[in-house]
Amino acid sequence: MSLFPRFAAALGSLVIATGAVQAAPVTIATLFNTGVDASGQPLANGTVPDPHYRLVTVPTGSSMNTRVIDPSGGFPIGPYFVGSNLSRWIVANNPESGGGAGDNSPMGTYVFRTTFDLTGYDFTTASITGGWVSDNNGIDILINGTSLNFTNPGNFGVGFTSFAVSSGFVAGINTLDFKVNNASGTTGNPVALRVEMTGTANAVPTPASLALVMVAGMAALGASRRRT
Repeated sequence: MSLFPRFAAALGSLVIATGAVQAAPVTIATLFNTGVDASGQPLANGTVPDPHYRLVTVPTGSSMNTRVIDPSGGFPIGPYFVGSNLSRWIVANNPESGGGAGDNSPMGTYVFRTTFDLTGYDFTTASITGGWVSDNNGIDILINGTSLNFTNPGNFGVGFTSFAVSSGFVAGINTLDFKVNNASGTTGNPVALRVEMTGTANAVPTPASLALVMVAGMAALGASRRRT
């Protein structure tokens, strides 16, 4: 067998191996639910701010910190549903938000933003699925500023409304915005958000993994030479 066919066979093995390295989807490590720490564990009631979410739009026109709420004590009315232990509610941490039924956040639109990093992933393969619920109703979800036209009816005592994101991702840092309407009452009332979601994307091979693939390809070439 000549050298070229042996090289072609080894190259084929290399391509197959490289594809295997790229193909497996993995969890997006920097995508978090509301109200959790860096390991995904729920934060204590009253934690300020949520480390992964911030308010980028509020009726007063300036950004505002978020505060984690555990509704088991009856916050603020109803109360909000507790559900799983994978997330917590977050609210606007404003001076009027006293942590009880008297929360008097101004009426208007609130945008809660979280960011995640797709460095090391193939962003064209990214996807996110999850559920969201808010007080009052959810107006929209946006990926990197693009509307996804997802809404929720504000059933904060019941549970989540599902959503899925399959496009609109970019390389590096991405933003996911949850737009919430606070419209009831005459002076304001509680405004809150809860999100549970998971994201996956194909991992980009590291130099070390590519080196292993190269070694495997050269080993295949060596084995083919020994068989002749």
